[in-house]
Amino acid sequence: MTGGKGALTQSIVNDFNQLPANKGKIEVSPQFVGTYEEGLNKLRTALLAKRGPHIAQVTDIGTQVMIDSGAIRPIADFIKEDPEFPYDELLSPIRRYYEVRGRLYSLPFATSTPVVYYNEDAFKRVGLTRAPVTFEELKAYSRKLTDVNLRTTGITWPLHSWFFEQFLAQQGKDLVNHGNGRDGRATESNLFIPEAIDFVSLWDGMVREGTFANVGRGWEPAEQNFLASRSAMLITSTSDVFDILEKASFKVKTAAMPRKDPSVKGGAIVGGNSLWILSTKPPAEQRAAYEFLKFMASKAVQRKWHMGTGYFPIRKDVIADLDREGFYVKFPAARTAITQLEASPQMNATSGALIGNFAEVREAIETAIEKVIARMLDAPTALGEAKAETDRALARYNRSRGEN
Repeated sequence: MTGGKGALTQSIVNDFNQLPANKGKIEVSPQFVGTYEEGLNKLRTALLAKRGPHIAQVTDIGTQVMIDSGAIRPIADFIKEDPEFPYDELLSPIRRYYEVRGRLYSLPFATSTPVVYYNEDAFKRVGLTRAPVTFEELKAYSRKLTDVNLRTTGITWPLHSWFFEQFLAQQGKDLVNHGNGRDGRATESNLFIPEAIDFVSLWDGMVREGTFANVGRGWEPAEQNFLASRSAMLITSTSDVFDILEKASFKVKTAAMPRKDPSVKGGAIVGGNSLWILSTKPPAEQRAAYEFLKFMASKAVQRKWHMGTGYFPIRKDVIADLDREGFYVKFPAARTAITQLEASPQMNATSGALIGNFAEVREAIETAIEKVIARMLDAPTALGEAKAETDRALARYNRSRGEN
């Protein structure tokens, strides 16, 4: 959490520390440890040295490796002894991601999905009145919004595996076998299925046509491209919604992600991060860590966090309150991702994949997409290579866990 989000996180921590019940008893000291991957690597090193924090904020894709670490205490252990914890208020699509075999392991905190941001002024200039709903409309809209003379394109999004995973789930497909790793340890990826090839081919086709701005890896370049009016559409995280609304010099609207076939059952996967309690500390300190997590799940904090960032509130009652108060009438762009999530069916594809070496899998996917866009390989060949590499990586990880 950097920039405004980092400042808001510190503000929430300060609120907790200043509660009369906590003064002189519990004090939280946040430490910035870099990117998600850097933070996870530092945590591994600290645990090997029998050190480390009481609480770790870990990326969503770190769920399986955190469970496998043997160094965490599931928040479910505390919730079952605390009737005041708002378990039933947690949004089920968010809760499902962090529940493994019915047990909640960590507290979802910074939670998001991708949405389509679009420049309403640019849309009006070419006679478009709504966002694209299907892949075919996405291609057609992008062509219409592209202006070769002005060197503008129809759409952009970061070159990141998250979008590949999301569009696979939109088509109702799991990323890996065994129920997306939720019915058993994943041993094989689904990178070579028609739905995966179709999406990468769509992406590549728009790049070749010049209707997609390929700005490479990293999140900022795509957003800046959109804010500079160089692309009329952007697909990125809802966590940036208020930042984009504030910075844009044009009218911004948001919409759900397009799908190849809206009649096919599928939906969005939550991303972001969650808060984990480490079991390496004394029981009394683990309990203190739980009190902080419970505070982070409170209505007041979830309301403050959502309204200050765009990340989802994890609670149904917070959304209901804001609906009733007219907050989303004033900021409809912030409601889109919630509506999209609420409409996502309960299935393994939308619950997200559980993979112990997820970062390695993502690297293989992103490398494959880069090869396709660079015209080094076609989509089937590149994804075939990525599947072989990913399956080998899954086998290595499973062997390291003593599994076949």
